Amino acid sequence: MLEEAPLMEKPVLNALQHAWLREIGIPAPVLRQLGLAPAPAPAPAPAPAESQDAAVVPPIAPRAHPPIVAPSATTPVARVTNPPADRPVAPPAPTFVPSTASTVDELGAEAAACMACGLHEVRGRVVFGEGAQAQPQFMFVGEAPGEYDDSAGKPFQGRSGELLRAMLVAAGLDAPELSYFTNVLKCRPLGNRSPEPDEIAACMPLLRRQIRLIQPRCLVALGRVSAAALLGRDEDIENLRGRLHTYVDGEVSVPLIVTHHPAMLLLHGGLKAEAWRDLNLLRTTLS
Repeated sequence: MLEEAPLMEKPVLNALQHAWLREIGIPAPVLRQLGLAPAPAPAPAPAPAESQDAAVVPPIAPRAHPPIVAPSATTPVARVTNPPADRPVAPPAPTFVPSTASTVDELGAEAAACMACGLHEVRGRVVFGEGAQAQPQFMFVGEAPGEYDDSAGKPFQGRSGELLRAMLVAAGLDAPELSYFTNVLKCRPLGNRSPEPDEIAACMPLLRRQIRLIQPRCLVALGRVSAAALLGRDEDIENLRGRLHTYVDGEVSVPLIVTHHPAMLLLHGGLKAEAWRDLNLLRTTLS
């Protein structure tokens, strides 16, 4: 005996499926006759009831802002007259006043108290100069004091000074009354670095006054830095060697010869022959 198949439940279409059937031309009454009614839409969930213990938050009132009033001509305006305490204040630029010293010793005292550049903060001693102070034949002007110069307070100490004096002995120019030794800078730059332009500018008034007071018959610029400071132009030393120049400061006019610095001769021994020729030119110029 065949068992009867269970009756299938009538399908229930959702709203989207019901809309598709209507879109293809099956009217709504036919769908109802076939039992293809759309599924009822779910009832919206009821809103949760407010708790009786919930605090009632009052609305925030808008903040009242004061009216903006444009300043008038009589309205006082605050002005900042001092910089903030944490902002560094740049020191004033040094003023270079020409020296009025009438003697070499007075000028040396001015140099000892000089603070025209930052080297006064790191120097050991002021290296002013050494030698004959009254119209010597030669005034040798180097670049700046070295480590030994700073310790002794005298120029051209150490190996470079020994070499310079040995060459003067060999050229017959070693008499104490013949020479005076100094540098463009009177204070040693740390690390024996080359002088900065502002340091040279700070020391030049002292050097000019020094030349006026000592009155040498001839200036000897030792190295490019010294030659540029005395001649007022920076040129390669090979273009300046081997001929006579003139140092001019107002009405003062002094012959000048350029040669290598003795420290350069220690580094490049092949230059000693050139320096020897320069010393011979110095000797023949004033003979």
